[in-house]
Amino acid sequence: MQVPSVSVIIPTYQRSHWVSEAIESVLAQTYKDYEIIVVNDGSTDNTAQVLNQFQDKIRIIEQDNKGSSAARNIAIQNSQGRYIAFLDDDDRWLPSKLEKQIALLESERKVGLIYSDMFLFDEKEVFPEPRGKKHPIHLGRISWMLFLFGSSVPLASSVVVRRETLDEIGLFDETLRFCVDYDLWLRISEKWLLYYLDEPLTMYRLSDTNMTKNREGVLLGALRLKEKALARNPDYRRLSANMLHQGFYRYYLALANLYINRSEGEKAREVIRRYRQARKLYSLTASASSSITGVY
Repeated sequence: MQVPSVSVIIPTYQRSHWVSEAIESVLAQTYKDYEIIVVNDGSTDNTAQVLNQFQDKIRIIEQDNKGSSAARNIAIQNSQGRYIAFLDDDDRWLPSKLEKQIALLESERKVGLIYSDMFLFDEKEVFPEPRGKKHPIHLGRISWMLFLFGSSVPLASSVVVRRETLDEIGLFDETLRFCVDYDLWLRISEKWLLYYLDEPLTMYRLSDTNMTKNREGVLLGALRLKEKALARNPDYRRLSANMLHQGFYRYYLALANLYINRSEGEKAREVIRRYRQARKLYSLTASASSSITGVY
């Protein structure tokens, strides 16, 4: 049996009404050397019946509900491809996505992750303006930019990554609920080049279930991953105090302000305590680097 070049990873939970569209968009790809692994993450709707309609075209992994990170990780561990492509169960790909991204990965051996622009859509329409125009265009070794300014990678469904990159960096952090993708992209960017393909190849569905609407969760997730990054990578600790404020400290203040506005004084005080502790901890190394351009 021939080993496929690309493993397409689709985690799904309670999305029986959408997951078939995601699978169909993979089956419509012009690039055909792939396998599709769908992880049914403990769905209690009719997801299993929907997936069984594709039984001869996909591999199905059933597990209790553990979240999308665990679902992606188990799929990666059971996959065979040299490249790993992610697709969320409510998104879609345009037909040439894999063909164009795999061609670039084949020609650029130092690129560990490639991502693309995207269109937004909902139940009524596809919005004509590509979303990526609102994101900074990044090429190359950009970990300090990702750390400071947040992830420029718009969504996991736009990403293809090398297996050897994940073998070196590790998989998704299952202890994080928010900013999980950002955490992995940041870790990858510390060791590999990233490539942005300035063309919309993915379609991102706008829906009321998007987790990014939970501001508290996003701030907590961002703080957790940035604390991990500072502990892991001494280069971040050599950023100037102003840069650390922009990329790190201000998240404490935003979270404290959120709690104050919700009259949750004890939580606000705890966040301020962590903020002061962090400033004290990193103030000794923050001035060690006078130029950000020297980091990478």
